[in-house]
Amino acid sequence: MKAKISFSSVDATSNPTEWMYRLEDAGFQGWEIVGEGMQKVEGEFKVRVREIYETTNLVLSLHAPLSDINIASVNERIWEESIRQIKECIENTYEFIADICVVHPGVFSPLSIQMPEKAIQKAIEGLTTLSGFAEERGLRIAVENLPSSNMLVGRYPDELIQIVRGVNMDNLGLCLDVAHANTTKTLDEFLTIKAKAEDMEIIHIHTSDNFGADDLHLPLGKGNLDWKKVLNGINDYEGLMVMELYTIEGGIESLEFIRKRCLK
Repeated sequence: MKAKISFSSVDATSNPTEWMYRLEDAGFQGWEIVGEGMQKVEGEFKVRVREIYETTNLVLSLHAPLSDINIASVNERIWEESIRQIKECIENTYEFIADICVVHPGVFSPLSIQMPEKAIQKAIEGLTTLSGFAEERGLRIAVENLPSSNMLVGRYPDELIQIVRGVNMDNLGLCLDVAHANTTKTLDEFLTIKAKAEDMEIIHIHTSDNFGADDLHLPLGKGNLDWKKVLNGINDYEGLMVMELYTIEGGIESLEFIRKRCLK
């Protein structure tokens, strides 16, 4: 496997300084910062992130804030505030980020679910704005497929193809979350998306495990994901593969799981 293995904690309420200094020694090659909660890059924590950036070989990526953020909102003020907060996160963090900022494509509301194409157009407008902002700072935007829920935008390949083509910018690509694809039963489609759309590029990968229903963020091997299929499907991928888990202990367990599979 050519991918670099990175770690990200989905627990935004835990203090990252309790585990982030252990990442490189544990065998991880990167760290994805989630730009909200305790991981919001500002004040003293920004000093700590700079320390990691300057004293380790970790490749840092960024997950834009996602809680209460909706770039597909048809409420213009909510949409504008969502874009503003993502821009602010990128501005505060980009000097440490090697390449990728992950962005969620948005959420349907009771109103926009009645006019889904309007929501898709707002997502396209938002990603166009953010891609231009990120490009000026040397970053690419990776728009992520989301898990199974009727109110989430971008669960299926066709939706993301429509969005990425609508944006039509060179620094926008796909973040494949294999665990999300497991909940929507679309893993095969995402792993072979270039056969369907040659202009679609997977530029970032998220991993965790589940049982095909809820997005549980279990350590790898603790759910029913077909990891042989996943690893074969991304065999030529050379970017970051981020383990999105609750604890570094789960990450270390997952790292060992991957190493065993790749050495067979």
